[in-house]
Amino acid sequence: MDEQNKLDKGESHRQNRVTIIAEVGSNYNNDLDLAKQYVTAVKEYGACAVKFQTLRKDKLIARHVIIDGNMSEHPAWKGFGNLELPDDWHHTLKKHADSEGIEFISTPFYLQAIELLEDVGVSRYKVASGDITFRPLLEAVGETGKPIILSTGASTLVEIEKALDILNRKGTNKITLLHCVSNYPPEFCEINLRAMVTMKKAFGLPVGISDHTPGSLIPIAAAALGAEIIEKHVTFDRTLLGPDHSFAMTMSEFAAMIRQIRTLETALGDGIKAPTEDELERRHRFRRGVYEKTTMEPVTGTKGIWLRPEKGIFS
Repeated sequence: MDEQNKLDKGESHRQNRVTIIAEVGSNYNNDLDLAKQYVTAVKEYGACAVKFQTLRKDKLIARHVIIDGNMSEHPAWKGFGNLELPDDWHHTLKKHADSEGIEFISTPFYLQAIELLEDVGVSRYKVASGDITFRPLLEAVGETGKPIILSTGASTLVEIEKALDILNRKGTNKITLLHCVSNYPPEFCEINLRAMVTMKKAFGLPVGISDHTPGSLIPIAAAALGAEIIEKHVTFDRTLLGPDHSFAMTMSEFAAMIRQIRTLETALGDGIKAPTEDELERRHRFRRGVYEKTTMEPVTGTKGIWLRPEKGIFS
C-alpha cells in the first residue's frame, strides 16, 4: 500500500477533518490578479477556505488624534496604505473561489461590510479579535444566522461569554472559538495553547487557533489537542512590503504544514484500542506460547529432545 493510500485509509476513521483557512489578508498588495493567484494556490496546496479582510480606513482609524496635547494626524493613517479590498473585487474573488472549489471568507471590520458580504453570498463570518467587544458588529453578524468563527486574542473568558451571549440572542449558535495571541508574531512562551482546551471545556463549543508564530509547530500541536479550525497567514514572498508578509507562511511551508496535519489526523485514528489488521496477522510471531516436549529425528540422524509449539495455544 503506497503512502497516499495509507493516508486515505486512515482518514476514513476521522469524520471531521481540521478546517484549514489560508489568511491572505492584505498580502494581495492591491492587485486583483495576485489575489486570484492566492485563491488558486491555496486550494491547490490543500486549504479548505481562503480569507480576506473587508475594511475601510475611514471606518477603522481616526484620522486625527491628540499627541502631546496637539491635534495631529494619526500615525497609522498614512501607513495604512492600500489595504482596502474594493467592493466589486469581493464578487470577483467569490466567483473565482467557487470555480476553484474553495470557500471564500472575509472578515468584516465595519457594519456596512456585513451588507456587502451578504450580497456576495458568504456562507459564514469571521469576527476579528479586536471586535469581540464591538457589540453592534456582533449583533449584525448574529442576525444573519450564519456560522461564526470568533477570534479571542487579548480577551478573557468573561469577555468571550458576553460576546457569545450577544450572538446567541441574535440567533446564531453555530460558533467556533479561535484561540489567538494578538502579537505579530508572538513569542512561543506567550502562546498558552492549553487555553484553547480551556475554552472548549468552558463553553462546550468547537475550538481552533488563529496562529501567527513562525512555522507549523503550533498548528500541528493544536490539531493534536482537538482544534477544528486552523488559520494561518500566507504569502508568496515574505520580503514584500506590507504588514502581514513578514510573519506569514510561504506557500511551500503552508503545503508542508497541511500534509503534516493530515498525516497527524491519520495517526490519531478513531481512539478504539484494538489490534490493526497487520498486527492480527503477525502477533503470533512475537507472543509467548505453550510448547510440548517431544522426541523427533534431527537432521543429523541422531535422536534428541525438541520443542514443538502447540498451534492455537498462545497467552
